[in-house]
Amino acid sequence: MRLGKAGALIVVGFAAACGFLTSTPPSTPTARPTVPLPTAAPSPLPAPTWPPVTGPQPSNRVAVFYYPWYRTPQVDTYWDHWGEGAFGPPLDIASDYYPTLGAYSIADSAILAHHFAWLREAGVGVIISSWWGQGSREDQAVALLLEVAEEYGIKVAFHIEPYHGRTADRLVEDVKYLYDRYGAAPAFFRTNASSRWSPDDRPKGLFFVWLIEFTQADGPRVEASYWQSAMDAIHSLPDGGLIIANTTQGGWVDAGHFDGLYNYATLDLERSRGFSWAQSLPPEAWYVPSVLPGFSARRIGYAADTYVPRNDGVTYDAQWEAALGLAVEPAMVTITSFNEWHEGTQIEPAAVGAENGRGYTYEDYDPLSEEGYLRQTQRWVQRFLALTWPATYRARIRVSTTSDWTTFGLVSGGTWLRPVLVSASEEAIEARLEGDRIELIQPLARAEAGGSVQVVLDVLLSDLDLDGTIVFAIERGHLGSTQVELSNFLGAEPLLVDTFIWAGIASDERNTSVVEAPAEQFLSTPP
Repeated sequence: MRLGKAGALIVVGFAAACGFLTSTPPSTPTARPTVPLPTAAPSPLPAPTWPPVTGPQPSNRVAVFYYPWYRTPQVDTYWDHWGEGAFGPPLDIASDYYPTLGAYSIADSAILAHHFAWLREAGVGVIISSWWGQGSREDQAVALLLEVAEEYGIKVAFHIEPYHGRTADRLVEDVKYLYDRYGAAPAFFRTNASSRWSPDDRPKGLFFVWLIEFTQADGPRVEASYWQSAMDAIHSLPDGGLIIANTTQGGWVDAGHFDGLYNYATLDLERSRGFSWAQSLPPEAWYVPSVLPGFSARRIGYAADTYVPRNDGVTYDAQWEAALGLAVEPAMVTITSFNEWHEGTQIEPAAVGAENGRGYTYEDYDPLSEEGYLRQTQRWVQRFLALTWPATYRARIRVSTTSDWTTFGLVSGGTWLRPVLVSASEEAIEARLEGDRIELIQPLARAEAGGSVQVVLDVLLSDLDLDGTIVFAIERGHLGSTQVELSNFLGAEPLLVDTFIWAGIASDERNTSVVEAPAEQFLSTPP
């Protein structure tokens, strides 16, 4: 992400978001160019040669966020991004780490060749290039990105940032512009995959939208519905398009007609419940988890609670493990990032023992090698592509209550996910699936008068044991009663298989009743 005007807002977003395996290491991706770390003022450097194209075709199910905003006087006549703030490149850059390639320019095709050669060997088939609007410096980099990416079998998708003036209508125009200007390039990423709101098999482009809860970095907060007509317009384009939104609120998929969601950075897996937000995605919506090796932006002044140590690669392993450890299969895994050096999330090789000339020694990946995160990425890509996910079984849940509040939660014996709201009483204040619990709330005065509300949801049950039981918990206020009906919905119509009623008063604070249902009644189509 870009520093500067949006920086404070981005840090707030990250703070709110806060919240392992071995195999034979692959061969070194490519040899680094023989360019030493600079020791003096900028001077022309010999152009490194392009590395050979080696390794199998990389996977288009693994992508990495990529930042094409770096510039140098030798190539571009000016510095960009390396010297943000009070830093003095090429020795002193706006990062806690220093790249083995030095303070480079994205306009140098040999630099891009090394990047794409590394990514190909790591098994990453797509870069998601940061894009700040039509005519921006990042936009000007796209043509060369596409040209070099084609040589290495890498595809290019786009990360539409919250540039000044971004609106829903502008987003539609941006997608049209990207198709018109770059859509004919062989490296322009397209997929025949479908989604909940784009069910056809046209070869569609893929677009990620950062900070979706705002129109732009300094703009107003918006609801999901603000984007709905824009999403419909993009889906109706001749080329269509898949739009992946930066939020972990599953309700945004249907409210905004998005094709899927991504998180970009989860700084604290435990406190934020990791990637459990995937369970709230409706059917056919893309689950796109973003995994990161660490987060270190201390030199540029980010808040202390954004720092995530790499822990010798353990942090990266834990992120991958959590992203793949759910019953929800990712449509794509994204890596944050290849080269966001400001925030220290990069997997690009970092130099060992580099100094800034002002008494600061840059961090490195020790005990991992300079290219250690590329090797770690390759192992995880291979594991991801070899994984299978458990079968799912559709069920319908109807919860009705005369209490002011009630919940119905899955405790053990399985997982429910991919909820679809079928119906809910207009009088209900809340009627939704939140994590592993359905919440149903009505006004207290209405409950005291004997009023009733209900909610009906379809869910997918997973991780079921044929011979086991599913354990649920019903909670409610001390008024009235709650009734839950469970139906097998593998056939054409739902078939009622269990009913539970909780009208008592338990000793615990949440007034809980634990109930059980045999798993086998959800595992096959009724006769």
